[in-house]
Amino acid sequence: MLELIDVTKKFQVKTGILSHEQLTAVDKVSFTIKENETVGLVGESGCGKSTIGKIIVKLINIDGGQIRFSGEDVGHLREKDFRRLRKDIQIVFQNPLSSFNPLFTIQQSLFDSLDLNPEYKSYADKRERVAELLDMIKLPYDFAEKRPHDLSGGQLQRIGLARALAPKPKFVFLDEPTSSLDMSIRGQIVNLFLDLQDVYKISYLFVTHDLRVIYFMANRVLVMYLGQIVETGSKDMIFHNPLHPYTHGLLAAILIGRDERQEVRHISRLKGELVKQKEGMAGCKLYSRCGYATSECKEPQEMREVGKDHWVRCWRAEGLQLKSRVFDMNL
Repeated sequence: MLELIDVTKKFQVKTGILSHEQLTAVDKVSFTIKENETVGLVGESGCGKSTIGKIIVKLINIDGGQIRFSGEDVGHLREKDFRRLRKDIQIVFQNPLSSFNPLFTIQQSLFDSLDLNPEYKSYADKRERVAELLDMIKLPYDFAEKRPHDLSGGQLQRIGLARALAPKPKFVFLDEPTSSLDMSIRGQIVNLFLDLQDVYKISYLFVTHDLRVIYFMANRVLVMYLGQIVETGSKDMIFHNPLHPYTHGLLAAILIGRDERQEVRHISRLKGELVKQKEGMAGCKLYSRCGYATSECKEPQEMREVGKDHWVRCWRAEGLQLKSRVFDMNL
């Protein structure tokens, strides 16, 4: 359904009153998403995950590469040409309150989304669809006349999902949609995502820092670091047999302070903090933080298949003998 091929996005970052430097936020990223599939996208803050989503839904334009949706190259379409696809490609934002017009009622916001689909022409058709959507997310119909500030965070996140689903999309980008919710509401929202996917066969690209949510929801996982995909595979491959040192360190972080087993204490943990790599450096972007780095890691690292549908950007992946199968997501 969706394919990114060597997608690149760069930004000009102000470093002084009259000086700027270029930041590569997305660095030749390639992946595919199938129909009715959930793909998890994980990595530290600032690695480019949200930029990927904004690129896909065309809130920002790409600088290079291709984006193909249902076989059509859409990455370089002008807005007026892309608009016909907006009903099929939707997004649920991280902060639901800031993504709604505070002056609009919930019904008005949902009507705006329904305008993307020519199936809903009359006022009666739209009202009927709003009632269907509110029932779908388990909210009473009188919520249609409320405004965003009248709703709790969990209720408004449900409305955000309803707005994304209103025009009957084929793909939805979920940008940390549970991060602002408490644990009880988070579980309800995740279950709602899965239930609606079963009914409508939607594809999701799901971004979150909660790796347990990814393990529960995703079919496949993409691990991202400083604009690059460094490992990808099924969720069982990624969580039970991680091969890239960054993936291993990312998973180990969720166990800190929660398990004192010998094998967990010996897991590779990353040193230092995420820092922007110097523009033009061709080697592994994890070089300065990786305890396994050698001089060869200064050379370009390409994605390569190390097992069936398991790809890693590390030439030492198979030889590191990292501890594995210790990540119990029920912890």
